Amino acid sequence: ITEMLERESQLLQASKMTTLGKMSAGIAHELNQPLNAINMGSEYLTMMVEKGKKISRENLVEVARQISEQVDRASEIMNRLREFGRKPDFARKKVDLNRAIRIVHGIVAQQLKLQNIIVNLELEENIPFILAHNTRLEQVTFNLITNAQDAIRQKSKDGFDTGESTITIRTFAENGRVAVTVSDNGVGIPENVQHKVFEPFFTTKEMGKGTGLGLSISYRIVQDFGGNIQIFSKEGEGARFVIDFPATDKHSA
Repeated sequence: ITEMLERESQLLQASKMTTLGKMSAGIAHELNQPLNAINMGSEYLTMMVEKGKKISRENLVEVARQISEQVDRASEIMNRLREFGRKPDFARKKVDLNRAIRIVHGIVAQQLKLQNIIVNLELEENIPFILAHNTRLEQVTFNLITNAQDAIRQKSKDGFDTGESTITIRTFAENGRVAVTVSDNGVGIPENVQHKVFEPFFTTKEMGKGTGLGLSISYRIVQDFGGNIQIFSKEGEGARFVIDFPATDKHSA
C-alpha cells in the first residue's frame, strides 16, 4: 500500500509539473504586471531625484503604496504556485472545495485569457466542507480545466466556429453532497469512447498532445474521497464533468 501511494504521489507531481509548464506563459505574464508597475514607480522616483525636482508628499506616499501593493500581488502569485507545487500527503481533513477551485483559477486565469477563453465561476457560498486534501482537489480541478482548454483549442483548430469560448465552473450542495461541474463548449467527446475517458493512457487528443493520465488520476482521487465523477458530452457541442463528494456537517466560511 505504501508503494502504491508513493507511485500515485509521483504521478500527481509529474502531472502537476507538466501542467504548470504548459501554463508558464500565462504565469510569466501575470508576474510581469506587478513587476512592471514596481519598475514604473522606481523609474519615476529615480528621474525626479536625478533632475533635482521636489517630490510632493502626496506623490511619494502614492508611489510607495503602489509599490507595496504590487509586491504583495507578486508574493500572492508565488505563494499560490508554491502551495500547488507541494508534494501532497494523503491525510484527509475538512477542506473547502471553493478554495481549491479559486487557487487553481488564480494560476490558470491569465493563460486562458491570453487564449481568449472566458472562465465563469459560479461558486455557491458557504457550502459544507468535504473530507479530502487541498492539493489533490487542486489537481483534479487543474486536470479538468486544462482538459476543457484543450477541447476548446481543438475545436478551433478543426475549423469549427466556437463563438465565445467558455469554461464554466459551478459548485453547489444538495442531498448531503457537495458537487462541482466543469463545462466547456469545446470539441466534445464521441459517445462511443466516453466510457474509456477515465482509463489510464486513453486520450482523444492527437499524438504527442496528451498523456492520457489526467482524467484517470482525477478519477482515482475522487474515488479516494468517496466521490463520484460523471461525464456528459455531445460531439461538437462540448462536455460537462460532474463530481460530487459526501458533505460534512459544517459549512465553509
